[in-house]
Amino acid sequence: MLLDKDPTHLPPLPSWVTPNHGKAPECEAFLSGASLAMLHMMLADLANTLPAELLRNRLALRAAEACLKHEGRRDSEAEIRDAYYLARAGDELGPAGEMYVRWRKLSAIGLKRRDWLGRLRSCVPEQVAEKLPEWIDNAMGQGVDQGVAQGKSPVAQAAAMIGLVITAFPCEEALALICGDLVLARALGWVHPVPLFGVQLKRKDLLQAAGQGRNDDLGAACHRAVAKAAQNAVRLGHDLTRRAQRLREVAPKLRAKGSAEAVALFLREDAVLPSTMLSPRIIGTSAGMTDRAARRLCDRLVDLGVVRELTGRSTFRLYGVA
Repeated sequence: MLLDKDPTHLPPLPSWVTPNHGKAPECEAFLSGASLAMLHMMLADLANTLPAELLRNRLALRAAEACLKHEGRRDSEAEIRDAYYLARAGDELGPAGEMYVRWRKLSAIGLKRRDWLGRLRSCVPEQVAEKLPEWIDNAMGQGVDQGVAQGKSPVAQAAAMIGLVITAFPCEEALALICGDLVLARALGWVHPVPLFGVQLKRKDLLQAAGQGRNDDLGAACHRAVAKAAQNAVRLGHDLTRRAQRLREVAPKLRAKGSAEAVALFLREDAVLPSTMLSPRIIGTSAGMTDRAARRLCDRLVDLGVVRELTGRSTFRLYGVA
């Protein structure tokens, strides 16, 4: 079979994945499995063109917004960005910024590392951390292969984990969703968790599970949520891959010192604040850049159509892949 010459080509969502085929349990399970399979293929990224960390950070932002709504807050994505990216070292991030931090920490956990459970435990309250190993074993069986062999699908394992957490801690909706997304990723063999339940699972389904413990209802809700979330993640991944490719194509035209490191940062971060993330040193690197050079680089990238200003403000501007 001939390979597509376009390095940004990713398998599109087939038409039969997206329509509503009804609410029969077998239909919901089929659609969630098909949608996750498409996402799995995209995350495999054999051509190495998907900006995977940027995708996870964008989904973390969406999950933060959804979870803040569970708590009765109405912070927008723009307000969450401001809370996180405009905070100085040592500043309080507030509920919006802290929620985004929780989801970013989840998506950064390397599930192939030996310390993945320790990193997860460091992200949750102490009383929850103590219970996590037992809950994960109960939700997944004694390991991924055994859980699947026992007829427990990845979505069923995730639903079981969500049910265990929300039953024990009814007010910790975000925590339950974080744990559900981690168990799903472990069951599927992914390298990192991808925020899916956090974006799409509705609060009423969590409240029902916490109050009544009806796992069948929660399982069906998880199938519906993950099908829609995975489809949206595939669409977002396609879009970001195209945008990232355009940014990579213009990178050789940039003459500023540190421009390669800056481009790499844009391909990881949902937003970039030039005054702190590019100057005096590009975050995560040893490359330096003056404040003026950072602003000029961002303006140049905007002129080239590969980056856009996200806030509409004249000061404290944030930039992201366009």
